[in-house]
Amino acid sequence: MSGTNGEVMPGQWEYQVGPCEGISIGDELWMSRFILTRVCELFDVEATLDPKPIEGAHTNPNKLL
Repeated sequence: MSGTNGEVMPGQWEYQVGPCEGISIGDELWMSRFILTRVCELFDVEATLDPKPIEGAHTNPNKLL
């Protein structure tokens, strides 16, 4: 993990994975999601990988137009 920052929606944070060389980023990403899930279970919180639900806010959508 190389950094974290809060987003515009209340309670929404993101983290950055990397820097990585070559295709190792895939392994790093999968492990970071696994660790995130397990830590959330310990603290009884829910983490989602969904974009923000409000239109017009800063988003990182995964859809084709």
